[in-house]
Amino acid sequence: MPVNSGLADAANVLLFTTVILYALAMLAYACDFAFARQRVLADVPASALVAVGAGGPPVAVTADPGPPPARPVSGHPSRWPSGAWLRTAFGLTCVGVTCQVVSITDRGLAEHRVPWGNMYEFIAAITCMAVLVLVAASVRYRAYYMGLFVLLPVVLGLGIDLTVIYTPAGALVPALQSYWIAIHVTAMIVASGLFIFGAVVTTLFLIADRSQRRVAAGRPSFSAGILAHLPSSVVLDRLSYRSILFAFPVWTFGVMAGAIWADHAWGRYWGWDPKETWSFITWVVYAMFLHARATGGWRGRRAAWIHMAAFACLMFNLIGVNLWISGLHSYAGLPG
Repeated sequence: MPVNSGLADAANVLLFTTVILYALAMLAYACDFAFARQRVLADVPASALVAVGAGGPPVAVTADPGPPPARPVSGHPSRWPSGAWLRTAFGLTCVGVTCQVVSITDRGLAEHRVPWGNMYEFIAAITCMAVLVLVAASVRYRAYYMGLFVLLPVVLGLGIDLTVIYTPAGALVPALQSYWIAIHVTAMIVASGLFIFGAVVTTLFLIADRSQRRVAAGRPSFSAGILAHLPSSVVLDRLSYRSILFAFPVWTFGVMAGAIWADHAWGRYWGWDPKETWSFITWVVYAMFLHARATGGWRGRRAAWIHMAAFACLMFNLIGVNLWISGLHSYAGLPG
């Protein structure tokens, strides 16, 4: 069946619009950080403020700093954002992810198939999933403070996707013409979006943990200005852990579904193809993180570094293997 060029063009326009909306949302999140700063400091007693650098502004220091008093992350009577900038940022994020969902849907309708048959479509799908996780976490856990940090890699990824990796709409390569693509690849997309969100939270946790240790040691912390608007490292650690708890079983199912598909396509469940190998390595390292996180002595910073190692394996599996290593999955690389 021929490609519907009208729907394909509409999908491209909508994805470009999505990038603009996400960029505007990032700006609004940044403005919220900038203009909320004085409100936070105004609510902190003067006795709790200490200087964090030569000529730098004072910041609040506590044994276990929680959310800023003016913008609590928990205990707020409403789950919805407060403040004009934050409401604007979250609204733009919701409109942007709606455009992205419609763009992906249009692409699939134009091609008469599931719209993740190449790297261009896969990146569009996992970035969409990451933003959907952001929206869900913002409402469920009041994690609106994550908006700027999650949208930054999403905008960069979509920018590269639209310029460097762009692939015109077309039919699936023969190796992918199976109903298993809707099962295996969809599971990998859902898990990857959750993993991306968790990695961004863990990065903030490591920065917050380092800043708290520097302040406790009487040394300047140059990230204290931004961290004043975030919850404690304990809250960040918990949020990251929850995202991986959701993602890990989905990734496990995706690996199993891929093995069943491999048996249908190639006559064996496992052949140590580079993609299969790195999917398994990623699974092992994330399993190590969950085991470490569940063990009291390995919580916090040490477990977080295992998490970052697992995310590095994931990124190499999603990008490095597709671009640089030949194998049975080489069709997922850059367009020729």
